[in-house]
Amino acid sequence: MPPRARPDDENSTVVAGTFRRDLRARRPLQLELPEFLVIALETRVAEANATAPLHDRCTLNDYIETELVNIVTLRDVAELDLQVPGFAEAVHEWLVQMRE
Repeated sequence: MPPRARPDDENSTVVAGTFRRDLRARRPLQLELPEFLVIALETRVAEANATAPLHDRCTLNDYIETELVNIVTLRDVAELDLQVPGFAEAVHEWLVQMRE
């Protein structure tokens, strides 16, 4: 099992502080993954792109984003919107952008 981040580890906190965030903004995150997961992700991206037209091809970031959004349930959206006002609206706007 991989070691857990310690509270004093600078990478253990995704967001520092309690400030109003733009929930529609994008920001880079640095991840450390085992090589077998990287290969699996790259393989899925290659499979998705194999038959896709050029304008519909996805990147590794695109693929990871869509996979991660799949773990957010409707209940999560409702609960998070209570804790972070505007969360549901940001999710809705993301869905609209994905359809375009």
